[in-house]
Amino acid sequence: MVEATGFFWQQHAAAEQLFVDALDDLTRKNRTLANFRRRLAEQASCRLIDWVDYLQLPDTPALQERLETLGFLRQPFGGHAAYYHPGALLPAMLLAPNAMNVHSAVALRVDSAADFLQANHFDAVIEGSPSSPLRRARCHCEGGVELCVVERRGNLGFDPATRPAHWLQNYLAAVELWQTRPRLGVDEDRLWLETFRRAEQLVARLGVDLAAHVVCLGERRYWQTRNAAGQMQKSRQDALGLGWGNHDHHTFRSSRRHFARLVKLFTRLGFVARERFYAGDQAGWGAQVMENRAAGLSLFLDVDLAPEEVETDFSREELPERETLGTVGLWCALHGDSIFAAGMHHIAARCDFHRLSADLARLGIPFMAPFSDFPWLKQAFSVVERWPVDADRLETLVIKKLLSREQADKFLAEGAIGSHLENIQRDEGYKGFNKNNVSAIIRKTDPRI
Repeated sequence: MVEATGFFWQQHAAAEQLFVDALDDLTRKNRTLANFRRRLAEQASCRLIDWVDYLQLPDTPALQERLETLGFLRQPFGGHAAYYHPGALLPAMLLAPNAMNVHSAVALRVDSAADFLQANHFDAVIEGSPSSPLRRARCHCEGGVELCVVERRGNLGFDPATRPAHWLQNYLAAVELWQTRPRLGVDEDRLWLETFRRAEQLVARLGVDLAAHVVCLGERRYWQTRNAAGQMQKSRQDALGLGWGNHDHHTFRSSRRHFARLVKLFTRLGFVARERFYAGDQAGWGAQVMENRAAGLSLFLDVDLAPEEVETDFSREELPERETLGTVGLWCALHGDSIFAAGMHHIAARCDFHRLSADLARLGIPFMAPFSDFPWLKQAFSVVERWPVDADRLETLVIKKLLSREQADKFLAEGAIGSHLENIQRDEGYKGFNKNNVSAIIRKTDPRI
């Protein structure tokens, strides 16, 4: 598999170990946090580190030097000194002045602070106005360590935000605007016009980063209506008041005809192109990874690709129709593009890899064999859910000689491969993807197999 230059993600075991040691130390000092860590594993099959938004520690020259030696960069935010690692997928380290009234803290990222407080019986004030870019609740302090939760909406800062009274109405109207956009119809050009029109409205009302948050929120909700594995895991996480704060990436499948428009849409929403994959001559598939760092969102955009297109920037050039359909193209032909009726192919959630597979299997949702099984990256799809296929779509594909009559009859009778939940565990701060084995899982999810 070929990867675009400039994105060769490496493991950063020492940087992660520094973070893990600090988290373990803070957890030992706060018994309530330690108990929540246990419940998180037992009830939701998750690891605490995958929910940490930031750690707050006393600011010392020795800690600053250690962080900088390991590749962390200091980025001031207001009165805070925050350290991020540009090459690793690790939460922020927030260094506070070493004063007696400053506590160390473990801040978890959740969808709703109120849900977390209610589910875990904490009595705390939520700082920041409802649905503002950043809200925080200081849940419990013990042993000099605070357990906090934060809500983020397109914001990288650390100070809770207060917005005027009309903010909430404006935000909720924006969420509804995206969730109610049309997804069905034979005139896909018209659907695209309306999709771009609404995206532009979101950007004008909210700015690009908050607009990106709203779009991915709506896409998660739609995907979840069509994926039983996602519904099950979301309910387990919601029982602890968490939501989807552990999402790793959102995967959209696109027909060749619409791929450049899909990339353009997310570019308008503040996403920038990261690595670009091409899966080899026989795989017939490629992908563009995109990221909006301020919104904390990553995308995997899949499309059919011909061997001669490997050297092109296929994420920006128009891709002509082909006489055959690969795995991604056929999926879109059967169900529609992800941005429309089909919804996302999958969401990847960071969990305790082996525990989630075993726990969901006991609940009737098994997983396929892992397609990544490295010390630093483990990935597996839930067993596929089959969706019914519209008879008119199948007849059109037969007429165009893109499907045989036998294949069409089989899809009509049995349905076709739909969506998944991806179980992913990252270690050693690894931020990339498995470039070699993704092709194998793409082939295994071909609707014709």
